[in-house]
Amino acid sequence: MCGRYSLAKTLMEIIAAFDAQPSDVGRSDKPLWDWQPNYNIAPASVVPVLAFDGHKQRKIVPMRWGLHPHWKKDPPEGRPLFNARSETAAEKASFRTPYKRRRALIPATGWYEWEGIEKPKTPYYIHEDHSDLFAFAGLWDKWRVDEGIELLSCTILTTPATDGLKHLHHRMPVRLPKDQWDRWLDWEIDPDFTLSQKLGAGDLEFYEVGRAVSSGRASGAELIIPSMFQ
Repeated sequence: MCGRYSLAKTLMEIIAAFDAQPSDVGRSDKPLWDWQPNYNIAPASVVPVLAFDGHKQRKIVPMRWGLHPHWKKDPPEGRPLFNARSETAAEKASFRTPYKRRRALIPATGWYEWEGIEKPKTPYYIHEDHSDLFAFAGLWDKWRVDEGIELLSCTILTTPATDGLKHLHHRMPVRLPKDQWDRWLDWEIDPDFTLSQKLGAGDLEFYEVGRAVSSGRASGAELIIPSMFQ
C-alpha cells in the first residue's frame, strides 16, 4: 500500500531528470502549471505524472491521484482509488483498460508506511539508497467532465513487500528498472513481462519519523527528519 508519498523536487527538476517535456506550455515556452516540493502528498492531490503522448514522447502531466474510470457516470466521490494491486489490475473493471493502454510512471522521492496494530501507529519514511528521485509504476485514465473538459487521474500499482520492508507493511509500490520505463509506457507492448521485471526492496532504506506526517496539513521537509533527531 502507498497512501502518502513525497516529491521533493521542482517541476523543472522533474522534467530534466526524466528527460521529458511538460504537457502544456504558454507563449513563453514555460509550463502553464507548476509543482513545488511536497513531503506529504495525500490521495486526491494533483501530482506530476509521466506518460507517453500520441507520438510516444515522454510528457509530465498533472493528474489527480486517485483513478476515476472513464466509464463512470458520476464525478469522483468517496475514497479515491489511489492504489491498484498489480496481480489483479488486468482483470478489475476500474483498471483493465488503463493496464492495457494507459500506463504511467509517478515521480517520487520517498513514501511512508505506518507500523503497528494499535493507534497511534509509528510512521516510517522509505526511499531508495542510491537515488533521490525515482518513479512508481502506475495507471492513468481520462474521464470526460464536459465538452472539451477532461479529468486525468492516476493510481499507483502495488505488489507484495519483500526483504526488510515486509516487516513494515505487506504491500509496497511497484518500481521498475529505468531500462523498462519506456516499455511500460508503450501501449503497444504487453505489460505483463515488463511488470515481471519489477524491483524488490533490497535497495530501499527506511527509518522512523515523527507523527506530524499523519496530518494532511503538514508538507515541509521536517517530516522526513529521523525521529531520533526531533
